[in-house]
Amino acid sequence: MMNPSVRSAARVLDLLEFLAGSPRGVSLTVAASSLMWPKSSTLMLLRTLLERGYVTRTDEDLYVLNETFRTHGFGWGGSRFARLVAASRAVMATLCERVGETVVLGALDEDGRVRLLAKAVARQDIRYDVDITARLPAYCTAMGRVLLGSLPRERQNAILQASERPKLTPDTVTDLGSLHRQIDEVVANGYAIVEEEFALGGTGVAAPIVDRDGRVVATLNVACVTPRFQAKRRMVISALLEEVASLSRLLTPAGTAGEDLPAGATAVRL
Repeated sequence: MMNPSVRSAARVLDLLEFLAGSPRGVSLTVAASSLMWPKSSTLMLLRTLLERGYVTRTDEDLYVLNETFRTHGFGWGGSRFARLVAASRAVMATLCERVGETVVLGALDEDGRVRLLAKAVARQDIRYDVDITARLPAYCTAMGRVLLGSLPRERQNAILQASERPKLTPDTVTDLGSLHRQIDEVVANGYAIVEEEFALGGTGVAAPIVDRDGRVVATLNVACVTPRFQAKRRMVISALLEEVASLSRLLTPAGTAGEDLPAGATAVRL
């Protein structure tokens, strides 16, 4: 009887399952010896998964399953968001170091909430942190207002009207007309600032990540401790916009060649 499995496909699945069971990551040598495969073919498979965003590589040359799949599974976002997370890691680390605050990557979920994809946490003694598995409301967060601003007004209305919009802090804006004015201002400025509407003591500054067709695919957010943000407001905004622009230049829609990229950069197909 013919074996119905395809050997190459089975090997990819074996490798993904092995990495899923190794949350701290594994070296090429460990992966090859554990799976009893030749080192050369193991490396080729790892490089393919790395290029497609399913796997990331640490500074210690360990291969790790992309956190998007470990957190959300393979059903939401698919390879599009896996590749985005992989492309964003270096930019997020750079931005976090530049501003001294936590950086968060997010995208709009099917139900109009913000799904968190990755984070780079600041090394400050007092810092903002967030549960990466959480889904945040769109109406009162900087990320949410950026993502809502990328949608037609009809879709914005549908999301805002469907949400309960509780007043989470004394500063939370809940009125529909006021929210639309806030969102229009975000679109005009190219970034959103939400001060203590979602959480007391926290300020979010977010900007859209766009692909080379101009589509907003996600948002990058600097999550600040409010007193520190007030002291370095202009620097945070400037650094965020610069790093988002550099990331957006890497994002290439399927079917394009990724021309005009910075030297040494690799286009990421979404």
